[in-house]
Amino acid sequence: MADSQLPQGIPRIRRARGFRIYDLQGRRYLDLFRDGALLGHRGAGSVTVMKSALSQGLGASLPSVWEKRLAAALVRAFPRYPEVRLYSSHERALEAVCRYLGGPMRQPAHDPALHGAPRGSVPVVIWRPLLPIVAEDARALLPVLPLRVAGAPAPACFAETVPSTVPQSDTVPGFILAAALRSFAAIISPTEGEKGLPANLPVEKALDAAPGWSRTGPYVKAVFPESEYPRVHAEFLRAGVLLCPGYPGPSVLPGDCSPGESRLLADLFTGIPGG
Repeated sequence: MADSQLPQGIPRIRRARGFRIYDLQGRRYLDLFRDGALLGHRGAGSVTVMKSALSQGLGASLPSVWEKRLAAALVRAFPRYPEVRLYSSHERALEAVCRYLGGPMRQPAHDPALHGAPRGSVPVVIWRPLLPIVAEDARALLPVLPLRVAGAPAPACFAETVPSTVPQSDTVPGFILAAALRSFAAIISPTEGEKGLPANLPVEKALDAAPGWSRTGPYVKAVFPESEYPRVHAEFLRAGVLLCPGYPGPSVLPGDCSPGESRLLADLFTGIPGG
């Protein structure tokens, strides 16, 4: 998300670790936005992988072995979609999908974290980690990878032969692709000790009883009017919790909470008017 789209009040961040971020004054926030860091900041060994790739000089936008490796992992995970392109942003991936379909999409890509199960067939569906694919007959799949850097990589996966009008993959630096593959593998084929995002039953119970919110797995969206969202976002931030800046979300529940943090989240989701 561009800086100009972020609401006012989000502090400048000095460092991030796990599911928490820290501002210049050292104040800690629970990060429910986690743009490009679903498994937490520095999660799934991503920093180690990035450092290793950077030590090999893979910091420039040049072709690398990681393009084919990530594409192959996506095909193994989603065999219905054997044609894969890797782009530098979600907007670029949407542009490719529109060209693949032969024109603008008549309806937005179906996002299971925001829309639930589709009613009838949909041409394009978004996949989010820890949620199933909700429309096996979709012509194109847009996976949201658990790790991205400045929006990249943004895959577009196609069920049929891709016409020449669809742009080829963008050249994404190898260190980003390597880390994205490591994080994707931790979700799709977790090793011992990697369990994704564990359930937080007190928070989930509070959310499921809160009229202003809807939960699908670890993803949370607002169901109160959009006009109230800036206020609710600001109140959460003052309490030390960063929601997704864009209405209605999704925000993502943290995979690691202290008992006090769990109580804070439960109180915020149930106690703020409008939220």
